[in-house]
Amino acid sequence: MNRKCTPKALLLFLCSVLLAGILTGFKWISDQHDEKITIVMFGDSITKGGDWATLLGRSDVKNSGFPGFTTSHLVWLLKENVIDLKPSLCFLEGGINDIGVGIPLDRTKNNYRSLIEGLQEHKIIPVVQSIIYQQDNPESKIQVDSLNSYLRTYCQSQGVYYLDLNAKLSSSKGLKAKYTTDGTHINQEAYGIWATEVRNLLESIL
Repeated sequence: MNRKCTPKALLLFLCSVLLAGILTGFKWISDQHDEKITIVMFGDSITKGGDWATLLGRSDVKNSGFPGFTTSHLVWLLKENVIDLKPSLCFLEGGINDIGVGIPLDRTKNNYRSLIEGLQEHKIIPVVQSIIYQQDNPESKIQVDSLNSYLRTYCQSQGVYYLDLNAKLSSSKGLKAKYTTDGTHINQEAYGIWATEVRNLLESIL
């Protein structure tokens, strides 16, 4: 025989479901918090497009790539998306969107200095990665060259790791056609090459 569900019983049932959900949520948050993040890949859509845990064969990697964002956005997002995670290393990538929207090169340079200094203040090792060329875009290439030249020199003067991705992915004219999907973003073959460079560097750091 079916018994009617009284308002009191219904209330108790709903409370138990809510409590179970809250406790499950707390456990999920705790589990997430307990998982140590050693490496953060921080950048724009080019970083976002990589499945870094698989590419690097690690479970302690966080992909903090933000499509369409400039280095100014990355400065604003640094604390929440990198520093608060307390990683050992942060790989920085960005700048092509700055060029695309006409941000002055000096501002991009200042943003990179802010990112590097912010990481160092919190004992996080920064690794600056070169801004990747676009395919067949001479005007963009001139600006990329200027920024990369500055970043390389600055990193050398500060003892900061610098990873030249263009040496592997580009020719003297720009990003190689076989490595790009649209002239700016890269394909899985290119991500594999990039990941190899990252793994080689990690062997000397970690």
